[in-house]
Amino acid sequence: MDLISRLKENLETDINNLGYELVDCEFVSEGKNKILRFFIYKEGGVTIDDCEKVSNFLNEKLDELDLIKSFYYLEVSSPDLSRPLKTDRDLERNKDELLNLKLKNGDVILCHIKEIKDDYLLLDKEGEDFKIAKSDIKTIKIEIVF
Repeated sequence: MDLISRLKENLETDINNLGYELVDCEFVSEGKNKILRFFIYKEGGVTIDDCEKVSNFLNEKLDELDLIKSFYYLEVSSPDLSRPLKTDRDLERNKDELLNLKLKNGDVILCHIKEIKDDYLLLDKEGEDFKIAKSDIKTIKIEIVF
Protein backbone atom coordinates (compact mmCIF):
# COMPACT_ATOMS: atom_id res chain seq x y z
CA MET A 1 0.00 0.00 0.00
CA ASP A 2 1.43 3.40 -0.96
CA LEU A 3 1.91 6.32 1.45
CA ILE A 4 -1.22 8.27 0.42
CA SER A 5 -3.45 5.20 0.77
CA ARG A 6 -1.99 4.47 4.20
CA LEU A 7 -2.50 8.07 5.32
CA LYS A 8 -6.11 8.08 4.12
CA GLU A 9 -6.79 4.73 5.75
CA ASN A 10 -5.37 5.90 9.09
CA LEU A 11 -6.70 9.47 9.15
CA GLU A 12 -9.93 9.78 7.15
CA THR A 13 -12.28 8.56 9.89
CA ASP A 14 -10.68 10.85 12.48
CA ILE A 15 -10.94 13.84 10.13
CA ASN A 16 -14.61 12.97 9.52
CA ASN A 17 -15.14 12.80 13.29
CA LEU A 18 -13.76 16.34 13.56
CA GLY A 19 -16.56 17.43 11.20
CA TYR A 20 -14.70 17.55 7.88
CA GLU A 21 -14.45 15.47 4.77
CA LEU A 22 -10.98 14.49 3.56
CA VAL A 23 -11.21 15.36 -0.13
CA ASP A 24 -7.64 14.56 -1.11
CA CYS A 25 -4.12 14.16 0.15
CA GLU A 26 -0.82 14.53 -1.69
CA PHE A 27 2.89 14.32 -0.89
CA VAL A 28 4.85 16.42 -3.38
CA SER A 29 8.24 17.97 -3.91
CA GLU A 30 8.35 21.68 -4.64
CA GLY A 31 11.91 22.80 -5.18
CA LYS A 32 13.92 21.40 -2.30
CA ASN A 33 10.86 21.10 -0.04
CA LYS A 34 8.60 18.11 0.53
CA ILE A 35 4.98 19.07 1.26
CA LEU A 36 2.23 16.90 2.68
CA ARG A 37 -1.10 18.49 1.74
CA PHE A 38 -4.52 17.62 3.04
CA PHE A 39 -7.59 19.09 1.34
CA ILE A 40 -10.68 19.23 3.55
CA TYR A 41 -14.29 20.16 2.92
CA LYS A 42 -17.26 21.10 5.07
CA GLU A 43 -20.69 22.38 4.18
CA GLY A 44 -20.64 26.18 4.19
CA GLY A 45 -16.91 26.42 3.46
CA VAL A 46 -13.59 25.91 5.20
CA THR A 47 -12.11 28.72 7.32
CA ILE A 48 -8.56 29.33 8.53
CA ASP A 49 -9.71 28.18 11.97
CA ASP A 50 -10.86 24.90 10.42
CA CYS A 51 -7.48 24.43 8.74
CA GLU A 52 -5.70 25.18 12.01
CA LYS A 53 -7.87 22.69 13.92
CA VAL A 54 -7.18 19.89 11.43
CA SER A 55 -3.49 20.83 11.18
CA ASN A 56 -3.05 20.62 14.95
CA PHE A 57 -4.78 17.24 14.99
CA LEU A 58 -2.67 15.97 12.07
CA ASN A 59 0.62 17.15 13.58
CA GLU A 60 0.04 14.94 16.59
CA LYS A 61 -1.42 11.99 14.67
CA LEU A 62 1.30 12.01 11.99
CA ASP A 63 3.99 11.91 14.69
CA GLU A 64 2.27 8.85 16.19
CA LEU A 65 1.99 7.10 12.82
CA ASP A 66 5.61 7.93 11.87
CA LEU A 67 5.07 6.97 8.21
CA ILE A 68 7.30 9.70 6.72
CA LYS A 69 10.96 9.57 7.72
CA SER A 70 12.16 12.71 5.93
CA PHE A 71 11.47 16.35 6.83
CA TYR A 72 8.31 17.79 5.26
CA TYR A 73 5.93 20.72 5.59
CA LEU A 74 2.29 20.05 6.46
CA GLU A 75 -0.42 22.07 4.71
CA VAL A 76 -4.17 21.89 5.27
CA SER A 77 -6.51 23.79 2.96
CA SER A 78 -9.81 23.72 1.16
CA PRO A 79 -9.80 22.35 -2.39
CA ASP A 80 -9.76 24.93 -5.17
CA LEU A 81 -12.08 24.97 -8.17
CA SER A 82 -9.40 23.95 -10.65
CA ARG A 83 -8.51 20.64 -8.99
CA PRO A 84 -9.62 17.32 -10.44
CA LEU A 85 -12.73 15.75 -8.91
CA LYS A 86 -11.64 12.30 -7.76
CA THR A 87 -14.27 10.72 -5.56
CA ASP A 88 -17.95 9.94 -5.95
CA ARG A 89 -18.60 12.41 -3.09
CA ASP A 90 -16.77 15.10 -5.11
CA LEU A 91 -18.94 14.30 -8.11
CA GLU A 92 -22.15 14.26 -6.07
CA ARG A 93 -21.34 17.65 -4.56
CA ASN A 94 -20.78 19.09 -8.02
CA LYS A 95 -23.68 17.50 -9.91
CA ASP A 96 -25.16 20.89 -10.79
CA GLU A 97 -21.88 22.23 -12.20
CA LEU A 98 -20.79 22.15 -15.82
CA LEU A 99 -17.95 19.63 -15.88
CA ASN A 100 -15.00 19.14 -18.18
CA LEU A 101 -14.25 15.44 -18.70
CA LYS A 102 -10.96 14.56 -20.37
CA LEU A 103 -11.06 11.03 -21.67
CA LYS A 104 -8.13 8.67 -21.98
CA ASN A 105 -8.58 8.70 -25.78
CA GLY A 106 -7.99 12.49 -25.82
CA ASP A 107 -11.63 13.58 -26.25
CA VAL A 108 -13.02 16.38 -24.07
CA ILE A 109 -16.68 16.48 -23.05
CA LEU A 110 -18.52 19.38 -21.38
CA CYS A 111 -21.52 17.98 -19.54
CA HIS A 112 -23.52 17.63 -16.34
CA ILE A 113 -23.76 14.49 -14.22
CA LYS A 114 -27.18 12.94 -13.85
CA GLU A 115 -26.25 9.75 -11.98
CA ILE A 116 -23.13 8.26 -10.41
CA LYS A 117 -22.83 4.47 -10.50
CA ASP A 118 -20.02 2.20 -9.33
CA ASP A 119 -18.46 1.79 -12.76
CA TYR A 120 -20.02 4.50 -14.94
CA LEU A 121 -21.52 7.99 -15.02
CA LEU A 122 -24.80 8.94 -16.64
CA LEU A 123 -24.18 12.32 -18.24
CA ASP A 124 -26.26 15.07 -19.85
CA LYS A 125 -24.61 16.83 -22.77
CA GLU A 126 -26.82 19.54 -24.24
CA GLY A 127 -30.02 17.65 -23.39
CA GLU A 128 -28.81 14.23 -24.53
CA ASP A 129 -28.17 11.49 -21.97
CA PHE A 130 -25.31 9.04 -22.35
CA LYS A 131 -23.20 6.69 -20.23
CA ILE A 132 -19.44 6.69 -19.93
CA ALA A 133 -17.33 4.15 -18.07
CA LYS A 134 -15.31 5.63 -15.22
CA SER A 135 -12.33 3.66 -16.51
CA ASP A 136 -12.43 5.72 -19.75
CA ILE A 137 -12.06 9.04 -17.88
CA LYS A 138 -8.65 10.62 -17.35
CA THR A 139 -9.76 13.71 -15.35
CA ILE A 140 -12.91 15.53 -14.34
CA LYS A 141 -12.82 19.22 -13.45
CA ILE A 142 -15.36 21.97 -12.97
CA GLU A 143 -15.57 24.04 -16.15
CA ILE A 144 -15.03 27.61 -15.04
CA VAL A 145 -17.16 29.94 -17.17
CA PHE A 146 -16.66 33.71 -17.10
